[in-house]
Amino acid sequence: MFILKLVRFVLGYVLFTATGGFPERFINLCTKNHIPLWDLKHLGDTVEGKTTVSGYKRIRTAAHRSGVRVRISKKCGLPFLRERNKKRAGLAVGLALAALLLCLLSTRIWTVRVEGNVQIHDEQILRAAKSLGVEMGARTSKLDAQKIAQELQKQVEGLSWAAVNIDACKAVIEVRESTPKPDILDTKTPANIVASENGVLTRIEVYSGTAALPVGSAVLKGDLLISGVVLNKDNSETLHGAQGHVYAKVEREIDCSAENTAFVKLSGENTRYILYCVGLKLPLGRPLSGQVYTVETYLSNGDTTLPVGMLREHTAAFSTPFALTEAPQKARYTAKLLAEEYRRIWQDSVVLETNISLDFDTDAPYARGKIVCEKEIGINQEIFVEKISD
Repeated sequence: MFILKLVRFVLGYVLFTATGGFPERFINLCTKNHIPLWDLKHLGDTVEGKTTVSGYKRIRTAAHRSGVRVRISKKCGLPFLRERNKKRAGLAVGLALAALLLCLLSTRIWTVRVEGNVQIHDEQILRAAKSLGVEMGARTSKLDAQKIAQELQKQVEGLSWAAVNIDACKAVIEVRESTPKPDILDTKTPANIVASENGVLTRIEVYSGTAALPVGSAVLKGDLLISGVVLNKDNSETLHGAQGHVYAKVEREIDCSAENTAFVKLSGENTRYILYCVGLKLPLGRPLSGQVYTVETYLSNGDTTLPVGMLREHTAAFSTPFALTEAPQKARYTAKLLAEEYRRIWQDSVVLETNISLDFDTDAPYARGKIVCEKEIGINQEIFVEKISD
């Protein structure tokens, strides 16, 4: 049905009305003379219908013999459309360019999507895929999906399987992440567990070896915590790899202020725009120097993204020195430093006590004091055994 409508549109057809006379005789005469008629409607004493251009040229004989009056109400199809717009060269050029662009876009990748990843970020996989040629605007005929999938699995650490599926203008990268190997405790290599810093022991969990100190003992950096030397029942000694966790209370000195801190501010910035269309880039300005940050914006319709858009490149230079002069600025900066100190402590410790003096109302705000926290301080230290030859 669609093909028939397309053929009629290409060849052209007319919508006509026939009034008066004998409509039934008119239709019979058209059928007898092989004049094509379709979409006929009887409205009172009027008959509406459609016929081809050549059919309308032969319809007047049947109309005269049946006593009806035939009149064209509308001309449809490509020939009439071309006739009405033959003086509009721009429209024809625009249609030709649109058809050319559509043909070009149909051979390119519009969107690249990643599926199946949990721990590995999309950007890491897309960056590796881009280095292998899978990106927006890439020509699909030049992509070897199987080879790209194999290289992708080699480049991205943590992938156990990868596949690249190219469906029309979409590229879907399906991945499976490998299961990390569990940590295997090394109990064969002789080793002790010693303190990595000063503190007071709070908890000792021994899995292999012998605890050298009780809970509550004060230790210095390098002191023995769990020995890898095990005393047997016959008073002989065996060397093992000591395993366990040792926790201690440690102190952190805090001294945050804005005094004697050098700052720099923005001294200059530049922006350049680049038109992007199916892999082609048209810069609208001179190249930028220094570290360039790029923001990409593409035309889209819901989930479908077209490989046509605008790239915005931006550079900024911070080289002008300045100093904080106002008390509120110094207070905010001091509070920021204090928050960063707390964040570093919370990464591997549990805060037990805080004894910090704060003064943000003076011209020289500060935060000074100590933080007592609990953290694991035990680290492995291999026992070197000297072999004595006979």
